[in-house]
Amino acid sequence: MNQDADQGPYPWVNSSNDTAQGDEQDPQPHPTTTLEVPVGNALPPLQSATIPVLQPLNVSVDVNQNAEGVPGRSMLADGMHFVGNAVLRGPCSIAGLLEGNLMQDQGAEVSVVVTETGRVKGDITAQKISVMGQTDGILDAGQGEVSLHDTARVQGLVRYGRIQVNGADLNATLERANPPQTVR
Repeated sequence: MNQDADQGPYPWVNSSNDTAQGDEQDPQPHPTTTLEVPVGNALPPLQSATIPVLQPLNVSVDVNQNAEGVPGRSMLADGMHFVGNAVLRGPCSIAGLLEGNLMQDQGAEVSVVVTETGRVKGDITAQKISVMGQTDGILDAGQGEVSLHDTARVQGLVRYGRIQVNGADLNATLERANPPQTVR
């Protein structure tokens, strides 16, 4: 008789109707299924007790720009939560929760957009700031511009060169930056 025929289509699964050992109060037999999976060759024994470490390559990469020579775009997607500070070299979009500060890098002109789902608990320093979500902190555009849209809720201080407010919920101190002094 074929031994595989008794075991069904999977010869490595053994079923038996033995009663569970040590369970004398339950007279009902419990079927026991054992899974025996054929395993291939075992891995060779570990040759050393240390974990290998990758060594960095000495490749010169300009982290300020991507392959096209344009500063990279930073995004914090809806549903993401970031805690910390960031220095921006290119445009940034915040749709999640940011607890920290965003600052533009020296010599860069950065625009930051806080979308309808975005929330920022911290300061934003950028040439152009557009808020449609919520901010709590300092919005510092310096001589640049700040746009507060009708879905925006802004608390704190807003420093601007130009400002546009379109029905935003604004509970902030507004401070106009002095225009640069012209030498005559």
